[in-house]
Amino acid sequence: MHLLKWIRGLVLIILGLQATHLPGEQWLSQSGFGLMFHYEAFKQHNSKSYNQAVDSFDVDAFASDVESTRAGYVIFVVGQHWGRYCSPNKVYERLLGVENGVWTSKRDLIKEIGESLKARDIKLILYMTARAPMRHYNVIKALGDTLPSINGKPAGPDIDPMSHPKRVKGFLRSENQPPNPTFLKNWGDVCGEWSKRYGDLVSGWWFDGYKMEMKDSYERLKSERYNIDTWIDAVLSGNPKAELAFNAGAHPILSLCTGGKLCPRQTFTSGENHNFLSKTKKGFGKPLTPQNFPSPPGVVWHLLLPVSDGWGAGTVSRFEPSELKARIDLINAEKGVVTLDTPISESGKIPKAILGTLRELGDEIEQITDGKRSL
Repeated sequence: MHLLKWIRGLVLIILGLQATHLPGEQWLSQSGFGLMFHYEAFKQHNSKSYNQAVDSFDVDAFASDVESTRAGYVIFVVGQHWGRYCSPNKVYERLLGVENGVWTSKRDLIKEIGESLKARDIKLILYMTARAPMRHYNVIKALGDTLPSINGKPAGPDIDPMSHPKRVKGFLRSENQPPNPTFLKNWGDVCGEWSKRYGDLVSGWWFDGYKMEMKDSYERLKSERYNIDTWIDAVLSGNPKAELAFNAGAHPILSLCTGGKLCPRQTFTSGENHNFLSKTKKGFGKPLTPQNFPSPPGVVWHLLLPVSDGWGAGTVSRFEPSELKARIDLINAEKGVVTLDTPISESGKIPKAILGTLRELGDEIEQITDGKRSL
């Protein structure tokens, strides 16, 4: 199985001399497994404490730990709906009317991580939201995104922008409404600044919150000067070969795109799920594999799930190394790839027990791979 994987990878390298870009197939589907880090998930910060956390991050130790697991790539969260980012961004700072260090870190952690991973031949994919940070009404407004609404009218800053129709009748969050050209222009400028700065240090982007309302507005927005395509063009401005995933939720139909691409520009599935098996009303159903839940042609099948208690949470693995290996082997054999969301501390440390499990997983995969190659 691994010999065939190695041969297929060699063939793709040869074909790469003749083709400028094979979506995902150049490296992603050959990566075995990767690790995701919800760096912002540990606690809510103010500007001072967030910069202190980012400054404490030991990049070399982190990259060495990742390398010791033999993961092929990392998905790293630049920032989520808290609105703070572990990298400077002049466009974002200008739109919010603040200096660097208030909503963005003074340290460019992403650049340092990208360089350290590249030196170890590990790819970097950035996690970013497809919409403005939803926890802050004023940030949503400053970025020009569609405002939270009640029965079609702006809800105003006094209503929690993360509210739900069950709590506030008629309420819709920003991400549950179509985006508008002003926001897409601004978000393209924000993402584009990072893209141009990082260039080929970034091999892909994983966009969260690309809900069905955004998918359904794609064609209508094409008539506007600024649309979803212009935003994605900006995302790809630093590395046109970067892979793209768009996430609408943790359900196989959406995350594995069994009903079709969420976005025409998509090159790999977001894969968000919580187990290796599909969830049913009675418990669990079929294994989540490329054969059972096929992705559209040209889109690399990718599964993402927490290795511990939840996204960015926990201290021990839910799985034994042998189970992880068996599941990943099966998915790899069907040309899919797996990402294990892994907890991380402010300083960049992976919990000891989880790191031990991941190292055992990597050792087992590497030993068998080496054995096959020596035949």
